Amino acid sequence: MIPRADSDHPIDKIRFGLMVAIGGEDATETLEEIEKQEQVARRELEEVPQRAEARGEEFVEGSKEVRAELLKQLGSYLAWLESAKEALQQHDTGRLMEIHEASQDILPGLNAALDAYARVFSTYGPYGSPPANMMFQIMAAIHAGQAPKFTWGEYCEFYAKTYEEKAETVGEIELPGRTNYKKSCHTIIDLMDGWMKDIPESAEAAHETLLEIDLSARLAGLFEMEVSAAKAGPTGIPSTNVMLDYLNGYLADMIPGEIVASVMDDYADLMDRYAENFENSASRPTDSALVQEEIPRTLDALDEHFAVIEDMSESIGELDKEKAKEWMERLKSTAEPLEESAQVYATAAQHEHNIACPGCARSNPPENRHCEACGEVLPRPEDTGALQSSTFSVLAGPTLEENQQMPMTENVARLFQACDDVNDGVITPQEFGAEIQRAALGLKEFAEELDGVAAIAMDEENFTPEQWETWQTHHMPYLEDIAATYVGGLKEAEEGLQSMEEFLSDPNDEHLVEGIRLVWQGLSAVHRGRLSMETYTKMLQDVVQESVDEGLISTEAEG
Repeated sequence: MIPRADSDHPIDKIRFGLMVAIGGEDATETLEEIEKQEQVARRELEEVPQRAEARGEEFVEGSKEVRAELLKQLGSYLAWLESAKEALQQHDTGRLMEIHEASQDILPGLNAALDAYARVFSTYGPYGSPPANMMFQIMAAIHAGQAPKFTWGEYCEFYAKTYEEKAETVGEIELPGRTNYKKSCHTIIDLMDGWMKDIPESAEAAHETLLEIDLSARLAGLFEMEVSAAKAGPTGIPSTNVMLDYLNGYLADMIPGEIVASVMDDYADLMDRYAENFENSASRPTDSALVQEEIPRTLDALDEHFAVIEDMSESIGELDKEKAKEWMERLKSTAEPLEESAQVYATAAQHEHNIACPGCARSNPPENRHCEACGEVLPRPEDTGALQSSTFSVLAGPTLEENQQMPMTENVARLFQACDDVNDGVITPQEFGAEIQRAALGLKEFAEELDGVAAIAMDEENFTPEQWETWQTHHMPYLEDIAATYVGGLKEAEEGLQSMEEFLSDPNDEHLVEGIRLVWQGLSAVHRGRLSMETYTKMLQDVVQESVDEGLISTEAEG
């Protein structure tokens, strides 16, 4: 089988090399990569049937259809490689363009066939996970003389890299169980690294290591399933749903108690942060009666939920099925009022910052300049103080997420148009790359703007002692939340630009679609942050000017 990786894959290198060659640059490295892949494809065309026969008649018969499709796709892939090689050697630009375009059809079919056959192949074996069964089968094939020895290192490297990427991405998701997930991934990485050079002498010699790989892979797979199902559980809190699912697995004798204990530790840590963030938010001043009334109920609900967590933490070493059932019921019942509070805060966030029209009293989003109903000019947010927040991001999500819609600016429209143009061939990849760089410079300017405001806001010399105490207590925490929204938006927009840039090496319009989505979402978050930041900047200017007027600081400080 051809080891596959989502990044830096040989096929991606070849496709990028074809684009480079079309642009008139040297194609030596691309030719070398093609020749390597030709060897792999020819080897696989020969060895796939051999490895199937080695697994017995039952496997040969059961895998007949998917194996035939794989061999068909491998043949098409080899023919594509040979055509690409010939076109490069002849410097035939027109044919290179056709070959590059043909990859759009050939490579998805090959990848689908590889995936389908890998799923069938990995289910046959004495272990319960694909990595363990695959390594077992490769080892057996090598010892039987049906596969070359270097394939062992290829597969060890492939699985080590796969689980390294999993640990870095999936393992950062803030759900209970991620600590054990990372541990499982690193166990597989270490075992594969240890095996890289030396093939076990026999199945018996490899058995203990394969058992470790098998267990770690199955535990990692369990967490990956939890990530997908976190929002579909019985409560509105994804972390609670995951905790409940692990307890349910324990009741079904599918998950060992020590794993549940590890997940419990993660859950306690995550809920501690949840509560801390809420309490910080609740300490901010608010004019919303709805929010003021709800805060005590939320705090009571948190106390009840943490009473369950404390009981679990103290008794997890004595876990039994009766206790697990009791905890599940208590977790669900104490999560319900937290969900209800979340809905209250969401409602408050949608309405408390709206601006009433002076002409017809219609409630309008704060970014509106004219009334949606009668067209009357609306009071500006900075005149009304409408953007002083009293929302709670932990429970309700970002402030005004639905209302503060970013207008389509000329620069954003230009970038999005460039995506359409490069996909349609109206502009060159080089021109598209220049547009991406232009947008990146714009994001850098946004970041510098934030740094400038932060420097002023955190300079104690701009305040009297009384003002500084008030500013730190009542305003600084919220300003930090705004900054977090701002920074998060910038990061998301940068990821969008990176996705667009991937189109240059892999001309798949999905990169452009994903890029547009991420850029728009990120810039929308930046826009919301800027609206709130403008209010606080004006407030800060007023504070500084007040200190200057009172002779408490110099005019140099004002500047």
